[in-house]
Amino acid sequence: MIRKRGLRPMKIVAMAALAAMAHTGLAAQAGEADRDSAAVMDSIDGAALEAALADLGAKARRLDEEGRVMRVAYRDGAIAVMRLSACEQGPCRGLLMTSLFAPPEGKEPEQARRIARRFSTSFNPATVIVNTRGEHLLKAYVVLDRGITRGNLAVNLGLFGLGIEQYREALYSAAD
Repeated sequence: MIRKRGLRPMKIVAMAALAAMAHTGLAAQAGEADRDSAAVMDSIDGAALEAALADLGAKARRLDEEGRVMRVAYRDGAIAVMRLSACEQGPCRGLLMTSLFAPPEGKEPEQARRIARRFSTSFNPATVIVNTRGEHLLKAYVVLDRGITRGNLAVNLGLFGLGIEQYREALYSAAD
């Protein structure tokens, strides 16, 4: 059997995207939203982010007057803070997604850092940083330079929600 280089990682990314779509309920809406999801956005604002999150069943609450910082509650209870960025010269061209986790009880700090490292290397859409207080920050950044389709934005938002759920399980479960 001949195996093409790079095929396996692409299958993994495709499977992760499908899992995120199923997780967020996006798969059921995919057929009717194909035209909208193919539309390219050159920038993002609060209204566009709120609409994309609502399509996933997530609720967004603005934390500032400009609508550039939002608290997001996913359907499964995962919480994130999303901040539009790269807005200095007009329309925003970036999105920072973060979720904060308290230090896990009953685990040594080194054990928790090991979980963070393992997750960061296995879940590519997001990275975990452990601060000096032992809090874990899951974060991801979406770049909109040269555009992003609405469908790709939805996949990024869904994958981040899935990442929150999976990291919460990895960090707080009894197993290391």
